[in-house]
Amino acid sequence: MLGHTMNRIYPLSMLALLATGLVAGCATSQMSRIDRNRDIYETWPIEIRQAVLDGKVEPGMTPDMVRVAWGEPSEVVAQANTGDEIWVYKKGGNDGSVMYPGGYPGSYPGGGMGGTGIGISTGRGGTVIGSTGGIGIGGGIGMGGTGIGLGGGGMGTPIMTRPTPPDIKEVVFRKGVVHRADNP
Repeated sequence: MLGHTMNRIYPLSMLALLATGLVAGCATSQMSRIDRNRDIYETWPIEIRQAVLDGKVEPGMTPDMVRVAWGEPSEVVAQANTGDEIWVYKKGGNDGSVMYPGGYPGSYPGGGMGGTGIGISTGRGGTVIGSTGGIGIGGGIGMGGTGIGLGGGGMGTPIMTRPTPPDIKEVVFRKGVVHRADNP
């Protein structure tokens, strides 16, 4: 009878452990910031705590409230003429990329790589003519009559992806509190 009871407890304890792991794994960086600042978070009015929990920044919030809601800014800009301070949050974006068909320029048998063409390389072990890329002639390393070309050759026609702009949000502080904020 005891062995039968142990079999029931084991699956339940495994289920509890799995549930705990899932909850811990789903914690956001926002929840981490709230947990790290729990002592001040608990002193704020319920409306502010809810806004921070929802990831919102609203007029009247202090810099500490904004830090807990959104984290540290990417950039801080002081406006000398108005006395305002602007916190800038940048996320994402990329400069675009370039891909070469067939791989990247470098060392491949036959010299060049990329678009259609012929690569020619010579080495101590002989001459290699391959069709892995543009026309190229370069020295190489030979082994037993087979040459391996390192370098030379063209790269083919590049394929370029367009750059994407980053997501930028701003928080404007006036006299130490949020005057205006961009919210998602």
